[in-house]
Amino acid sequence: MSFEVLAILLFVVGCGLIVAEVFIPSGGMILLMCVVSFAASVWCAYKAWWGMPWYFGTYVASLVVFIPGILFGLYHLLDQTSMGDRVLLSGPDPEDVTPYQREEEHLSGFVGQRGTAITRLMPGGLVEVDGERLHAFTEGLMIDQGAPVKVVAVRGTRVLVKPSDDLDDLAAREDHAPEPANDDDPSTPPPLDFDVPQS
Repeated sequence: MSFEVLAILLFVVGCGLIVAEVFIPSGGMILLMCVVSFAASVWCAYKAWWGMPWYFGTYVASLVVFIPGILFGLYHLLDQTSMGDRVLLSGPDPEDVTPYQREEEHLSGFVGQRGTAITRLMPGGLVEVDGERLHAFTEGLMIDQGAPVKVVAVRGTRVLVKPSDDLDDLAAREDHAPEPANDDDPSTPPPLDFDVPQS
C-alpha cells in the first residue's frame, strides 16, 4: 500500500477516533490512538508528498481545518440536539439545587413589615402580615395570640418575628438617649482620675 493511501486512511481513522472518544468512555485510550493515528498520517504524507510542496501543504492545511471542525461540529450536535441530551448529563435546574428559592423570594418582601399573631407563638405559629397568613417563629420568645409582631428575617419557608411593642420601646429609648459628652467642649470638666476618699 502506498504512502499516499496510508496518509489518507490514517487521517480518516483519526477523525473517526475523535468521534468515538466523545461517545465511548475509554480513560483516554481512544484519544491516545487518535494522536498516534494523526502522527502516523503526517509521517506517511511526508514520505509521499515531501517532494511536492503543494500536495503536502494542502494535506497539512486540511488537517488543521478538519480537526477543530469535527470538534466544533460534535459540540454543536451534543449541545443543540436531543441525541446529545441522551449522551451528556444536563445540568440541574437552579430550582432543584436551591429548594424553596421562589418561596424565600416571596417571603423576603415581608421583612420589615408589621403584622398580628394569629396563634400563640411558642416559638412557632401563624402570623398575618399584609393580609397573608405566614408560618412564623420566634427566637425563644412566647408571643400571645393577637399581639403585634414585626418580621425581621426569613429562614427557609418561615419568617422570624419579634414583638412589635418591644421594638418600638427600644427605638424610643435609643431616640431619647443622652448624647455622649464632647471631649473638645471646654465647658465640660474633665473626669477625675483619682478616688475620692470616703469619710
